[in-house]
Amino acid sequence: MKINLMTLGFSLRREDDSPPASHPIVPQGRHYQVSPLRGEGRMWRSVRRLKPTVNKVSSLRDMMWGICLSLLMLLPCGTLQAQESCKSLAECIEIALKNNLQMQAAELGVRRARALQGTAFNPDKTDVSYRQDPLTPEWIDKTVSISQSFDFPTVYAAQGKMLKEETRLAEAARLVLQNEITKSVSAAYFNLCRALQIAQLWQQQDTLYNGFIERATVRFNAGETNRLELMNAQSHHQENRLQLGRARADLANCQLALQKLLNVPDLIVPAPPTPPQGGIKGALSPLEGGQGGAVLDYYTQQQTVAKAQINVEKHKLLPDIFGEYSFNDTKLPGFQIGVSVPLFFGSNRAKIKAAQLKNQQIGIERQQTAQSLQNAYSVQYNEYLKAKESLEYYETAGIAQADEIMQTAQTAYNVGEIGYMEYIQNLQTAIAIKLQYADALNQFNQSIIELNYLKGEIK
Repeated sequence: MKINLMTLGFSLRREDDSPPASHPIVPQGRHYQVSPLRGEGRMWRSVRRLKPTVNKVSSLRDMMWGICLSLLMLLPCGTLQAQESCKSLAECIEIALKNNLQMQAAELGVRRARALQGTAFNPDKTDVSYRQDPLTPEWIDKTVSISQSFDFPTVYAAQGKMLKEETRLAEAARLVLQNEITKSVSAAYFNLCRALQIAQLWQQQDTLYNGFIERATVRFNAGETNRLELMNAQSHHQENRLQLGRARADLANCQLALQKLLNVPDLIVPAPPTPPQGGIKGALSPLEGGQGGAVLDYYTQQQTVAKAQINVEKHKLLPDIFGEYSFNDTKLPGFQIGVSVPLFFGSNRAKIKAAQLKNQQIGIERQQTAQSLQNAYSVQYNEYLKAKESLEYYETAGIAQADEIMQTAQTAYNVGEIGYMEYIQNLQTAIAIKLQYADALNQFNQSIIELNYLKGEIK
């Protein structure tokens, strides 16, 4: 068998159809057993208030490191391009917020808006002129003039306020993006945890099939059974190998998705969970009016900016102020001051009307977004309740039953109480329960991540 490390050093490709049994996904001679998830072993009950959970295994760190390290050990020398790194969810989020290119662009947008605050006071250019009067003898009337015009002083104050509000708008947009990245990283992180769990389950099944084939071969050689049992065992083993290959591919894809969000080349191995303090019962409730977090805050800030623009345009209707100072060789210095009164208001009135309409448009968009968030939260809350119910079943009964089925079937087959077909059926039932548990656990995690995002509590 040859396994190549593809994109970013993790995508795996198997070039033959029948890899030998001596290359499992975890090191030989070491087996990992998935244990039922207990209440005190749930991982991160929330992001901020509510945190998704991860199933508690007998040695989660060893299992995850074993899977990834053994995958790397199978690679030929010279093909390893990336290093593996054990990271918690909080560490992954921190790395993503630092390295993500969209976040870097958003940060530059905030810095740009702050720099533009210096443009609030922007008077016209100062005019300097020199004049000679040809009607005076020998052109002795030589005058130098300096003039300057200003908008009404309140215009500059209004412009300064508007630019500050635009800076706050850029900061609000950055926060929206930050929450979206946090949500995406959290979802990708727990998808990776699920992929690791499923790969482990198929590997456990593969180990059982390996042992069964060895016993079936011994029995066939001893004449205790016919060739049909051995052929069936080999067929089921190959089917399991196909599932294991798919699990490896899914694991690689989940790894690449997380690496892309973090913008790092290293393989990410999820760190073992830290049990939370307390439970989550009663912590979730339907979305209350006015909630929506950074998304609604962004629309509110857009309205504030629109109102500031209206205020600027209204102040520009006030007269401009100008002054001039002049001096020559024969006369005393002189000066003049005055005001420029706008007689044509059409352009300013149109700008004010446009800014008012924009403010109304943003208000309607905010209302629509709030309704969409409310509806999405209600739907997702129902999904959370379903996922919670399913997860509680598997935690309290399903996983324990699956372990008992596997143990009982193995013992009964070893002593000859059941035949091959019953043994295989029981194995398939047990693995199906554990796969459903992995899906239920991930759905529970994803529903909490989505709820926190919709409620605006991912920070």
